[in-house]
Amino acid sequence: MMEATLRQFGNSLGIVIPKVLRESLALSAGQTVQLEQTEQGLLLKPAKLKYTLKDLIAQCDINTPMPDDLKDWENLPSAGNETW
Repeated sequence: MMEATLRQFGNSLGIVIPKVLRESLALSAGQTVQLEQTEQGLLLKPAKLKYTLKDLIAQCDINTPMPDDLKDWENLPSAGNETW
């Protein structure tokens, strides 16, 4: 267990997260975190990233060949009304 001292920042309080803890949790300056009050005290955890479709598509490489299993799937005959 580690201890840290709360510091005054205007009307708010802040805490310095030690380097070893920051690195093990992959935290970085400017990152958004969630704070939750629990029976044990204060829980601080990284906020979940929210991806947009545009962000996800930007990560795709359109030159990557389609895997064989997907090619096989694409070439199967229709089993119902799923024609394109």
